[in-house]
Amino acid sequence: MGKSRKTDRMYPNAITENGRNILPNGVGITCKKELPRMEKKARLGFIGLGTMGCDLLREACRNPEAEIAALCDINPQALEKAAGLCAGSPAQYSDHRALIAQENLDGIVVAVPQHFHAAISIEALGAGMPVFCEKPMGLSVAECRAMIEAARKAEKAIMIGQVLRYIGVYRHVLETVQSGALGAPFGVRIIRTMGRWGGWGRPWRLKRETSGGLLMEINAHEIDFMRCILGEAVSVSAMGKRFCNEENDYEDLIFAHIAFAGGGMGSLATAACDHLGRYTGEVFCEKGTVYYDSVAKTIHIQREGAAQEIIAYDDVHPEWENGVYREMREFVETCLGRHPATISGEDGLRNVEIAEACYRSIREGRPVLLPME
Repeated sequence: MGKSRKTDRMYPNAITENGRNILPNGVGITCKKELPRMEKKARLGFIGLGTMGCDLLREACRNPEAEIAALCDINPQALEKAAGLCAGSPAQYSDHRALIAQENLDGIVVAVPQHFHAAISIEALGAGMPVFCEKPMGLSVAECRAMIEAARKAEKAIMIGQVLRYIGVYRHVLETVQSGALGAPFGVRIIRTMGRWGGWGRPWRLKRETSGGLLMEINAHEIDFMRCILGEAVSVSAMGKRFCNEENDYEDLIFAHIAFAGGGMGSLATAACDHLGRYTGEVFCEKGTVYYDSVAKTIHIQREGAAQEIIAYDDVHPEWENGVYREMREFVETCLGRHPATISGEDGLRNVEIAEACYRSIREGRPVLLPME
């Protein structure tokens, strides 16, 4: 590896030829031909190089329009591993403040533990650099609003990593529903359980103040998915308790019910205390139903008056690009000035707001109206 720079202080939706850009409220954007390519590359910096940070980095490295200019992590081993993914010799930092101050970048990818999302994103935006921030956007509505305000003041984009809507199975469900072939959607039911949890070996995931609990750490994806289908939420009612996991300090079983502005309803069951682990979902529409199941690994589409269509997960549009690659490609295009952030700060805020409202409903034993004050 070439010469690198280090410091020793610790830190405390796009268009393709055959694709669609999936947005909330059932909006889809289709383009018949690719946008023209520009000779300039987007110089990117990556802050946080754990599992997700390296996944994002790996896909960015595949993009011919991205140049990986700088890497930052407080863990020297993680930094070394990440540098090995890069074709060039990006500058290396153990202090995100030094990276932000010293590098002239077109964009910064923030994939640190979520209790650092807001502070680091705001610093990067304040330095005049667009930001891609992993989900959840922040750990409170207040944090998300501060991030949006920082982006507004800087006149720079902030994009949130709600990648589920781009992953093949879930993208296929969304596009099937949004095509109108099944009529208007009015209900979504999702069950996501993870067996006995353990925080995937990361102690910070076991604390509410650093992870946000299940609804933010895990289910920001499912909340976003429901919004993509049913629009904006107007109220939530939830109940939850910690039953099994003494190592974490938050609920390990939650049932949440969400009412949407158009009259639709959403139901989410999430658990880290079961003995199976599964991921199923169902979308109810006027003229049909879509069901998906992680155990059977199949999507079932029942149209009114037609035979049921069953699609194996492995057969879902193998030609589609990887979801993480797509979100990195879209961020690069945003950094190059081709379009606004495709998953906006407002999207991130609304997802966090629903989760925060569910926690309030659990604490207070009552429904909570949205938007929250």
